[in-house]
Amino acid sequence: MQYIDLHTHRPAGDPEVFEIESVFYDKVASGKTPFFSAGLHPWHLQNIDLKEAELWLREQVAQDGCLAVGETGLDKAAAAPWDRQISAFQICHRVAAETGKPLIIHCVRAYGEVVQLLNRPMSPALTTPPAIFHGFNKHQQTARMLLDAGYFLSFGPALLLANSPAAGAFRTIPAAQLFLETDDHNLDIKAVYARAAEIRGWTLDQLLEQIHVNFREVFGMVPA
Repeated sequence: MQYIDLHTHRPAGDPEVFEIESVFYDKVASGKTPFFSAGLHPWHLQNIDLKEAELWLREQVAQDGCLAVGETGLDKAAAAPWDRQISAFQICHRVAAETGKPLIIHCVRAYGEVVQLLNRPMSPALTTPPAIFHGFNKHQQTARMLLDAGYFLSFGPALLLANSPAAGAFRTIPAAQLFLETDDHNLDIKAVYARAAEIRGWTLDQLLEQIHVNFREVFGMVPA
């Protein structure tokens, strides 16, 4: 059973790992994995034409290897103007809804605002896509708000830090709403799984099986 790295900027090409590489606007995937997500990241919105960026996004999500939209989101520490971040996020949210692909969310000090945008009504013909908050490292109160709303949380290298908020939240998160990732760290996903299993008091096989179940629920497919 393969490990699943839900979100990585540095795929290793390890055959034991099912990796989803995160690709930003106007960038090219590394080719180390056939699977990727494509999004308009709040860090990379300066000096771009959002109409052209939306066309690029739609071209990407039409490819067989594109499994998700994102990462996208809101970041109060980013240089991009707030209204531009909102517009980019709304584009990604709409494309995810139209294509039925999950939405991978980057969020910094803006969880309430992101949830408000996710809850805004869309066309009755569109179904709200699954949303995964990646790189989660907040306390249980924030986790509970997102989990109660039906969203998923993906945890990464923060789990390896002693007494991190991520470790506390991961300990109690419902099993059906968790994923694991390496994000932009040069780290073996197997180390993240080992620590995650330790925190939960699970065997590695139990953790692998649960994340495969979650992946099938959200993505509609099962890695090897």
